[in-house]
Amino acid sequence: MRPISADEVRSRLPHRHPFLMVDRVIELEPGVRGVALKNISIGDPVFAGHFPQYSIYPGVLLVETCGHVCGVVEGAEAKDTEEPTIAVLAGIRRFVFKQPVVPGDQVRISVQRKAGVGILFEYNCTLTVENRVVAEGTIALATVPAIPPTYKVKEKERNV
Repeated sequence: MRPISADEVRSRLPHRHPFLMVDRVIELEPGVRGVALKNISIGDPVFAGHFPQYSIYPGVLLVETCGHVCGVVEGAEAKDTEEPTIAVLAGIRRFVFKQPVVPGDQVRISVQRKAGVGILFEYNCTLTVENRVVAEGTIALATVPAIPPTYKVKEKERNV
């Protein structure tokens, strides 16, 4: 499949700035695997406080970025007949951070579906910078309705 631009990523995920973590998807096998890029910039809002004298991109945001890539991979498989869903983080397993990620780095996020049962699915994730593994681990996600049931408006109510 062709690469997916930042604008297309934004159309596939519910996240918005400053919490849209994926800059581009360069490889995508729907429901199976994906590879994406995240550019780390000193202009990212997180660097105002993490840490001002030694800028390190937070590990928790790297995990979140993996979740976004998995969400794109899972969402690419959705059928038009299905109710819209989003993927939410359900678990983090054995995530290891091997080297700091700093401004100027381009992180390559590779995710591979490991297992899936019902609404739960698990992905192995590997993050690299210049072919060096900077973090790796497994995350679990769950698919939930894109619009919570309590917020759905019935057609009759909408036309009142």
